[in-house]
Amino acid sequence: STHRERMEQNIDVFDFALTDAEMARIAALDTGQSAFFDFTDPGTPEMFSRMLEMRRTQHDSTKEKKEW
Repeated sequence: STHRERMEQNIDVFDFALTDAEMARIAALDTGQSAFFDFTDPGTPEMFSRMLEMRRTQHDSTKEKKEW
């Protein structure tokens, strides 16, 4: 934001407190496993590498189209 009042509102986010019960409920959400990737799978780094390469290739082809 460029408005002082809004910046102050954005910074003032710590004006609340969670109860012990609320903290326990949040902690119970942690299953100890990723909801997206199995980081114990040796194939995961290769998968990420392929994803990044595909993304880079798509980005490069978009740049080429804009240069025409």
